Amino acid sequence: MKAALAAGPVVAAVAAVAAAGVFHGRLTDRWGSSGQLEAAVAAMDRVPDRFGEWAAAGEDRPLDDDALRVGGIRGHVQRTFTGPGDPGPLTLLVVCGRGGPISVHTPDVCFTGAGFRQLGREQAVKVRGADGREDTFKAARFAEPAGFGRGEQEVYWAWSADGRTWDAPDNPRLAFARKKALYKLYVVRRLVPGETGKPSEAFLGQALPGLRAALAAADPDRAPGG
Repeated sequence: MKAALAAGPVVAAVAAVAAAGVFHGRLTDRWGSSGQLEAAVAAMDRVPDRFGEWAAAGEDRPLDDDALRVGGIRGHVQRTFTGPGDPGPLTLLVVCGRGGPISVHTPDVCFTGAGFRQLGREQAVKVRGADGREDTFKAARFAEPAGFGRGEQEVYWAWSADGRTWDAPDNPRLAFARKKALYKLYVVRRLVPGETGKPSEAFLGQALPGLRAALAAADPDRAPGG
């Protein structure tokens, strides 16, 4: 029950991110059909429900049809995870689609559009996975709007065109818009007053190797065993 109550604002915030993008959703089929996109979407079924000490809490929560349509989302996984030390639940959302719609509408735009107030500038964060590889994410904090409470939420996000390397460039549209298939990853968590440590980064450190194993198989250029 504690996890379900705490995750409520997170779910709503993630839905706001995914639902944005009406205009860019029209670009979904701009480059025609793509076997690469189909393979990337199919790979979503291999995303694990456990990463190290972090385990999924409850069933997946599918996005509604409108969010999928306007966001140009062809495949997605949205799960709540809990981890060691009871840091509070966090939400993992991985979406997949063509580069045009998936490369736009970052949380600094979508969360503020949904009534959240961004607290300071987003920061570039290096996250080292348990496999020793390092990826770049953006991270930002947001104050919840009226009706959510008086808490804060933190969001980490990045993109990957191959399922192996995750990056958060300053201009993702320029970097990724022409990709036939693109993943975008969010980790969203409501902050616990007085907490120490960085639970979202600890989660990503455990999750990134598992996500690589699940998603990189869709990359046609991946070398055997790479």
